[in-house]
Amino acid sequence: MRPARAGRTEHARGRWQRTSVRVALVARLARVAYLAPVALSAAMPWAWFAVRDAIGPVTDVLAIVLPAVVALIATAAVVGAVRLRRRRWLAPAASVLVLGCATVVGPWLPSDAGPVAPGRAVTVVAANVMGSPESADELLALQADVLVVSEATDDLAPVLVPAYPYRERAVGGPEVAVYSRLPLRLVESQAPDLPGLRLEVAGPAGPFVLYALHVPRPWFTTVGAYQATVTEHHGIMRALAGRVAGEALPVVVTGDLNTPDRGRDYREILRDGGLVDAMRDGWGGYTSTGQWAPLLLRIDHVLVSTGWCGDAPRRVALPGSDHHAVASSVGPCNAARTEPSLGSAR
Repeated sequence: MRPARAGRTEHARGRWQRTSVRVALVARLARVAYLAPVALSAAMPWAWFAVRDAIGPVTDVLAIVLPAVVALIATAAVVGAVRLRRRRWLAPAASVLVLGCATVVGPWLPSDAGPVAPGRAVTVVAANVMGSPESADELLALQADVLVVSEATDDLAPVLVPAYPYRERAVGGPEVAVYSRLPLRLVESQAPDLPGLRLEVAGPAGPFVLYALHVPRPWFTTVGAYQATVTEHHGIMRALAGRVAGEALPVVVTGDLNTPDRGRDYREILRDGGLVDAMRDGWGGYTSTGQWAPLLLRIDHVLVSTGWCGDAPRRVALPGSDHHAVASSVGPCNAARTEPSLGSAR
């Protein structure tokens, strides 16, 4: 009888072990089912980087209002987690916040292309003054070699003219004025695909082409202020990228482009126009202030041809305007970048 009893005991032990394995497996599957919706919800926002350039106007609009959307979703997730006492739902809220920070701050990170060659720099300043003369002193203090003023008016001219012997202006539409210490030659004035001026500037490193622009803001309709639909804005920026790519001389594109640096149009004009963001020699930041400040939009730019660099970028507050001015010293990159010798101190 002992062998039979031992067999029954062994059989019972094996059955218990199999049952334990099944229970553990079911518990693990239940745990996965419990956490899967949370993990999926936390991962889904990161699909933004895969679709942001593929959907078109929808993602263009989302890029503009992204901080508000992120804040709304994160707040809703936190409130839901607290009210339902489901702490696991704080993970999607954290994921959305991290995505928002990465999307907004990513284009502000320094991406230095190198220093400008000595003696070749041109200090370029772009400022949307909102039609106000209050910022004249601030603009003069920036000591620009080339100053591009959006929404320019006659009230600014008496202060700026004595400091700048060369001047051009587009009247109507973009209302862009260019004040320069370097000789200018107007090549082309405003057109449907040129919201501003195209000029040739005699710089210290030779002539370069200047696009002095004020692009209409993307909006729901063309009726009202200086604005275009999101689709029309995209068409203007694509046309500008094509123009820039066809230039034989080095190019500087600057002004109020009304193009957020986290949007599709910004990435396309850099890629298709062969341009570098001169403002990323250092940390960037938003340039649209006032009522639009919560959206953290950097829409004023200084872009230069590949092979050119930017030094000492800065943003400057302008009285009477809801924009910061942007300034950078640009020119051909220094081919012989200074490297520490083997015996030098580090």
